Amino acid sequence: MITLEAENLVKTFNDKSHKREVPAVDDISFSINAGEIFGFLGPNGAGKTTTIRLLAGLYRPTSGRAKLYGQDVAIVGDRIRKDIGFLTENHGNYENLTVYENLKFFGGFYGLSNLENRIKQLLEEFGLSERQYTRVGKLSKGLKQRLALARVLLHDPKILFLDEPTAGLDPQAAVEVRVLITRLRLGERTIFVNSHNLEEVQKICDRVAIINAGKIVQIGTAAQLDNDLFGAQELSIQVKETLPANLVAELQRLTYVKSLQANHTRLTMHLVDIDVNAPDVIECLTKGGAKILEVQRARHSLEEIYLALIADTRNTAGRGE
Repeated sequence: MITLEAENLVKTFNDKSHKREVPAVDDISFSINAGEIFGFLGPNGAGKTTTIRLLAGLYRPTSGRAKLYGQDVAIVGDRIRKDIGFLTENHGNYENLTVYENLKFFGGFYGLSNLENRIKQLLEEFGLSERQYTRVGKLSKGLKQRLALARVLLHDPKILFLDEPTAGLDPQAAVEVRVLITRLRLGERTIFVNSHNLEEVQKICDRVAIINAGKIVQIGTAAQLDNDLFGAQELSIQVKETLPANLVAELQRLTYVKSLQANHTRLTMHLVDIDVNAPDVIECLTKGGAKILEVQRARHSLEEIYLALIADTRNTAGRGE
């Protein structure tokens, strides 16, 4: 089931100094499924925050549509906003209030009949029960972010927008927040994560969209992006002993082996279709008497993929294409 959808979304802002309209989001389209954690990546000024505000109904598009459950957010936004939780980059907690007072205050906006029970449940779920009477200003950054997450979940929204959820946190606190985020997907909750942290996105997101200069560059899983960009068909095999020359030659003659390098006990080869061909390569090696210690499929990190895609779009723009 599709939960969120961008349909030819465009958002322009007036550049008064140059007396022209500047597109922050330029004709983007994608859809997100229920229960999916969807990552949104791009450099500063790429259009990430504008997109998230369009999808949440905080901005009205210049053209195109943002849809929740198939309904135009610009038309029915007030009715379906109860299904949305939005965590901004600035946590937004009131630091002079206690943890409990923050949840009580924000919970009052939703008219919840079971607010006290909901607060108690979230305090326990986010490990804040012992801090509920502590003023927020005295909390660590990690605990403040936990509170912010608890706050946007008070009304049990089905869609969460998280804008830089671990920005400024130390590594341990960031890991704790990531664990909480992955838990939040239970019950088919859809989570849209806008982040600069590539490692974080790779660890928690099912799919990723990369945006640059207001346009979507690529969408897919990390494996799909890797394959599309690098043709990820590289297989690396570690054997116990150096292979005899005749076995290496036999491998090189296989029609699906595009290239092969044999370096002592390490074989590196590019195949036509690694999913289909890898088992046959392994069978050929074992029949030839090779003792295989390790088989690895080459993977590029999301950082490598991201940098290559952004560099490619900048080079294309520079050539005027």
